[in-house]
Amino acid sequence: MVVVVLVVRFWKLDTLQSEVYGDISIVYEYIHDIVIGHWPSYFSLSSGPLYHYLIMPVVWIAGMNYFGFKLASVLTSLAALGFTYLFARRLMGSAFAILATFITGISFWFLIFSRLGNIQIIVPLLTMATLWLLIRYIQDHRRTDLIACALVASLGLYAYPSSFVLAATVALTLLALHATGFRMKTADWGWFLAICVISAIPFIFIVLHDPSNFTNGYLGGKIQAGANAASVLFGNLLRALGAYHFAGDTVSRSNPLGRPQLDFISGILFLLGVIFWLRGPRRRYGLLLLVPFVLLHIPSILVLSNTTEVPSASRALGVAPITYVLVAGGLWNFYEFLRKRRGATTAWVASLVMLSLMVSANLVNYFGNYIHNLPYENTPVARQLTQYVDMLPPETQIYLVGCCWEYGMPEPKSVQYEMARPDNLHQIDPNELSCLSLDALLGPAVMIWSDTQELPAPGLSNCTNRFPAQLFTGPRGQPLFHAAPILGLQLVAAPTGETPNSGDEESNGLIEQGVIWNNEVVLARFSPLDIGRIEDAVDGSVETLMRGRDANPMVIEFEFSQPRTASTLSLTIGTIEHFTVRVVITYADSSSTEIYKDYTNLPSDPTVEISLPASENLIQILRIEITDIRAVPGEGFHIHVREIKLE
Repeated sequence: MVVVVLVVRFWKLDTLQSEVYGDISIVYEYIHDIVIGHWPSYFSLSSGPLYHYLIMPVVWIAGMNYFGFKLASVLTSLAALGFTYLFARRLMGSAFAILATFITGISFWFLIFSRLGNIQIIVPLLTMATLWLLIRYIQDHRRTDLIACALVASLGLYAYPSSFVLAATVALTLLALHATGFRMKTADWGWFLAICVISAIPFIFIVLHDPSNFTNGYLGGKIQAGANAASVLFGNLLRALGAYHFAGDTVSRSNPLGRPQLDFISGILFLLGVIFWLRGPRRRYGLLLLVPFVLLHIPSILVLSNTTEVPSASRALGVAPITYVLVAGGLWNFYEFLRKRRGATTAWVASLVMLSLMVSANLVNYFGNYIHNLPYENTPVARQLTQYVDMLPPETQIYLVGCCWEYGMPEPKSVQYEMARPDNLHQIDPNELSCLSLDALLGPAVMIWSDTQELPAPGLSNCTNRFPAQLFTGPRGQPLFHAAPILGLQLVAAPTGETPNSGDEESNGLIEQGVIWNNEVVLARFSPLDIGRIEDAVDGSVETLMRGRDANPMVIEFEFSQPRTASTLSLTIGTIEHFTVRVVITYADSSSTEIYKDYTNLPSDPTVEISLPASENLIQILRIEITDIRAVPGEGFHIHVREIKLE
């Protein structure tokens, strides 16, 4: 059983589910911040800090790449299985614990996330560690176990939204156990609540630092449903419960083809297991299983703003080990039933046949249905593209036109984080491309675009001779992308993003790059970045951003090819409690003027408008300096610039 569980996790780990997709870029960014010593503690969308710090030793050894992240998730899943074994052994002995752990280990639902490389796998680890400590306390009445249980459950606040309810789940489970005669001392309740409250204090500061993410942002926005919230919630509940036997998650990377989360045999044994654990002397442990099983579904069904996200195999993953302990209980019940009526031999044979069928069904679901129905037949478009650009000369600039043309692939960040020279990658909106705009690009350069389009953009139809296209295909002949060198560009040294050791701050230490802004070719100079691109600050969207790498002030300078007039500068930046903006305007006649503004206590991600002085002279150069007014933070300065507008 141990060998099978290990083999199904490590076999072709690097190539089965091989494409780096959008969510994995969050892991890259967070790990990068840790590696460079910023000690981040923020939530990126729904991903908290705990998992990223937990897997750092694995990343140090295996490398900061997708294989390293997948290896880390495999090891995390094995740790979760270890706690499942310890918990199940406390429930009903070693033989049952081996059975329950094996069934959990080969289940396709748990196996998918064990090999995926994403953060959700930490939730079953925290869940089973918490339940193991809880059952130790229930059986042995040691306060140290309860304190440890409270600490581990509180860690759920720093992992993923579906584990936010772990501490409350433990408390409600303890209350439910009163029905079975279990009683806690008042002092123990005091210790439990105190540990939970103290452990939650850092989380409160995280929320206060970025309240919009938890109220109306990525997290808070999911629970907003309006007047029909009750009916939506009820529908979500039915879909979540029906996921086990009727229709599961429809996201291809989380579940094969919307299949039920349990195979047919496991589904029947699950129902038998519920009956098994609620009968007679096992009722106390039945509540210990079923109360967390129900409560840990709450984060999943609270997604009220988009009912297509329910059921969710990822948000409900914390209950997966509990589910399979219930399945193991059903198989145990089946064996006992046959043993009493047909004898031990018949019971063993029948149970072994059922277990074998269950194993076969789960392995077929993962290595067959799941893998074969991954986007674009599991063809790693981003990885193939990365291998191509890494073979180009090191000074070559890569211009990726559009993105995500094959089932959401390639994710641009996944290319950038995996390629040898990430600063050389630039993403371009096809709507901004024209024969004129090609001259704003740095050379030598290669343009890459969709395999389904002959031209990168309609605006290039009159200059196709400047980019002789070649179609690249995958190992099985699938078309992947077009690529072409861009002819006729002025050869410019590629920006490295490195700050010189010495030199004039006014001219050195800035990256220089051409950019399309307001349908005009503009030469931009800006402070080194660790996230985003200069294009993200002038694309008309506040959802994209560029983030400075230890730059304070954050400098952004635009030199216009054709001097122009303007009356208002609008800046949207990330939340800063106190900051200043210095604007220096250099006119076409070489005269200049300066504007200085000081801002405090503005709303999250504020937009400030700065009136520019009226002048008959035309603006040649616009320089913006944004300064964060505070002591140097431990994670360094990371000034976010979401959007710049000039009118």
